[in-house]
Amino acid sequence: MKNLNPILLGLMLLVFFGCTAVKKHQKKGIVNPKDFDENIEFTTIKSLIVLPVEINGTSKKFIFDTGADYSLIQRDSTIGKTSKVSGASKRKAVLGREIIKSMKFGSIDFRNTSALNGDLVGLKEQIPNFGGLIGQSIISKANWLIDYPNKKLRISNRNLVDNSFKRIQIKRKNGAPYTYITIDGVKHKVIIDLGSTSEFNLPRESELARQLLEKYKFDNHKRKRYTLGGLQNIDEKVGVIPSIKLGDFEFKEIRTTINVSSQPRIGMAFFKDCKIYIDNINNSYQIKK
Repeated sequence: MKNLNPILLGLMLLVFFGCTAVKKHQKKGIVNPKDFDENIEFTTIKSLIVLPVEINGTSKKFIFDTGADYSLIQRDSTIGKTSKVSGASKRKAVLGREIIKSMKFGSIDFRNTSALNGDLVGLKEQIPNFGGLIGQSIISKANWLIDYPNKKLRISNRNLVDNSFKRIQIKRKNGAPYTYITIDGVKHKVIIDLGSTSEFNLPRESELARQLLEKYKFDNHKRKRYTLGGLQNIDEKVGVIPSIKLGDFEFKEIRTTINVSSQPRIGMAFFKDCKIYIDNINNSYQIKK
């Protein structure tokens, strides 16, 4: 696999759709069989989860992205009705809409789910056999137990954890999970974006970014970033926050980036030492360190 520049994949928001329409499209489709429980091994690129998926009978590699309102299918040209969509860096792209007849994870078949499609230039070249992103139109239909240290994923319609896991506070918007972290005794709302390689990322114009820049040491940094619309060169501030609390857990020495971004987010790298349980039956997130 080629050496990959840092990737940031962010929340997909349809500019022309309201919340009701987003939820309606996310609910489309069914899971077959109705009772399911499957174990799948995954690989990673940077910190992102890459899953083997069979889409309409063809095997592809997909990135697991809780910050994406819909799944996003890699196509060299758009098909279906098009809409303008904005991503994590506030850039916009024109994407098509379609219904995917079948997306299989092992023996579990997600049928007739909504998806967006477009040409993800800059990303498709770096992930062999790249198929796209798995978003909330599929994630919301099952429970997902992510054992990140051991690179294992369990997908089921059953409860998968015991009381050794601790629930964290979650609020949802269009299916995307938001929670609260505590820095220096103050709570801040962030999205849990497992399609982002960031540990902790902040918009540079935010009040929290200003406060952290005043209190902690940050260095200037240049890099390439992939977000909706392709690769871009960015200037950012990079520093380390000594402690961030999430529920009953304390995360230490968190690499923090401040740049052009749509909203504060904690990414997959934040949870690199954890097991994460996405419980869509009880609408909760639970973690175990």
